[in-house]
Amino acid sequence: MSCILDDIEYGRGLSDNEAELVVRWLWKLDGLLWHVSHPTHDYSPIYTQRERVLQPLDRIRGELVLAVALCESVDPTYGDAPMGLDSRGAIDGVFVSGVFSRTAMMVVLAPFANLIPREFSSYRLSPTRGGSAANAKFFYPKTTFPTDTELVGVTWLCSRRLTTAHEAYARELHRVMASQTQ
Repeated sequence: MSCILDDIEYGRGLSDNEAELVVRWLWKLDGLLWHVSHPTHDYSPIYTQRERVLQPLDRIRGELVLAVALCESVDPTYGDAPMGLDSRGAIDGVFVSGVFSRTAMMVVLAPFANLIPREFSSYRLSPTRGGSAANAKFFYPKTTFPTDTELVGVTWLCSRRLTTAHEAYARELHRVMASQTQ
């Protein structure tokens, strides 16, 4: 993952396979932080963390959008680069967002891509994994923020809207799934 983050920050781009790895890494971080904060609660009533991180994404792969934004510099006032997640969902198990040094990233379901700020570059994963172009680099996120302060602020604000939208969608999905099993 550190090589992929370097490739993003130095403008070397991402392949479809690397975009999936970023998605899974973000889900893993989100799940681990969830378990630390909520040790007696399930990660999601729809997905287990194992399903999210390790199992094939075939069913939703083509509906996943990876959004990435970069900033020019890290404000030295804070003493360190930003590092952390901004999403706080309890049901969804898909949306996650965070800032890691000069890079902000989020995983969004395609129906909510219109809520991604214009400063973010977006890439919709291919519906299937692999293929002849799976390792070709063709997603080149842009540097659109002057400092990490703006990057963190915009990511935090849009994460509130995106969390709300994804949670409402997941609640309805969970309700439908529950009614089908009865």
